[in-house]
Amino acid sequence: MNMNWTQISPTRWERPLSGMEEYFVFIGNITAALYDGRQQYTVLSKVKVTLNIPDVESALRHAWKQVRYEEPDIATTVEPGKKIFEVLDDTSIEKWVDETFIIDTQRDAEELYRIGRTMKPATLYYLPKSSELVIHGHHAVFDGIGMIMFWDRFFRAVTSPNYDINFGGEHVRLAPALNELVGLKGPATQEQSDKGLAVLMEYITKLPAIGFPSKVGKVPAGQCQAMEYVFDEESTSAIIKACKARGVTVTSAVHAAYITVLSKYADPDSNTTRYASPNEFNLRGRLEEPYNKVAAANYYLPLPFSVDLPATFDELSTALNKYYRGYLNQHPEVLDVQASFTQALQQVVKTPEYQSAPIPTDALVSSLGVVENHLQHSYGGRDAVVVVEDWKLACDNVLGMTGFHFYTFRGKLRFVYQFNEAYQEAKDIRLYMEEMERVLRGELVGK
Repeated sequence: MNMNWTQISPTRWERPLSGMEEYFVFIGNITAALYDGRQQYTVLSKVKVTLNIPDVESALRHAWKQVRYEEPDIATTVEPGKKIFEVLDDTSIEKWVDETFIIDTQRDAEELYRIGRTMKPATLYYLPKSSELVIHGHHAVFDGIGMIMFWDRFFRAVTSPNYDINFGGEHVRLAPALNELVGLKGPATQEQSDKGLAVLMEYITKLPAIGFPSKVGKVPAGQCQAMEYVFDEESTSAIIKACKARGVTVTSAVHAAYITVLSKYADPDSNTTRYASPNEFNLRGRLEEPYNKVAAANYYLPLPFSVDLPATFDELSTALNKYYRGYLNQHPEVLDVQASFTQALQQVVKTPEYQSAPIPTDALVSSLGVVENHLQHSYGGRDAVVVVEDWKLACDNVLGMTGFHFYTFRGKLRFVYQFNEAYQEAKDIRLYMEEMERVLRGELVGK
């Protein structure tokens, strides 16, 4: 690996930000200045685990250190325009572990998430009270799929510890920027820049669009909440079976149910005749090994989707299915212009016009698919040294742009809606998710 990383000093390596990284750094810095250091989009993932380990704290501490050795990007930090990695020796690595591996005997993961925190390097928390582990990091370092993959790498380190580690040369394993991996070796051509801007304008020109009622911009930010809604196995199985029979993905069906509910409960002052959103595409499946296996990376691309409203569930799910399944195959040139697209996005969000415009109050919708594609139920063979009982992902929400993640794990479809308690009420968010289940049942299962 190590493409486009440059050695700045004997211990410091840097590379330019790429893809969505610069957007997340810019938005994070703006919100940190406004909200006591808290940043929009910092990412938190928790696992509830059973650990059959004699010395749990020692094993977890070593695994955290081992993962840094194997995948050094977890220790990168970000500044405007660049990502930074500091090479540590065997002495200074212990100081890094002391600072980034935290044992919290007082809180559980939900409490940890809601109190928020200022940004610092990726940090691992062990919460013995609730038997949970939490990883918290900058979105420029981790994306959603990467957060799942991190736990797989971590638990493999727990169950197969490597004590023959010598720090100092792991910079050779730093992951390349997305631009490099899709073949962009130099500055974008004018044609690529024009196409990238055109893709962005497909979204920008559709705004403002439909949104939920929200007090964003009218009251100070409050605590973050990531409300979870879990289907039972029977309902999940029936929904998946019905989606297959219809020839649509579960992602398309859930997204269609979300738009249906958004239309029903929309703020009447929003533009209720159009839905516009950046749909998210995981690019790891399009990357060669070993890059498709990197956890600490931002290897996804948001692309604009819009539809006129009102629309039926069938119309929405069909349009979304066509978009999710076919867009990248029908428009492979998008990968060539993704750098120009994200650069155009960064330029637009820095303009006074964009920053003074109303904040979208619909959710950024993100499907993480089947968690088991990247994370096992247990590690350590027949002895099951580690059993993963539950997994959850959430992003900090201080700016008002909410998040809606969904995925299946252990046979259950799970919704996670992230919002700020000052802007929206928990009872309303719960209602939206209940309504989404009713839509899915009524449209797909018939009950």
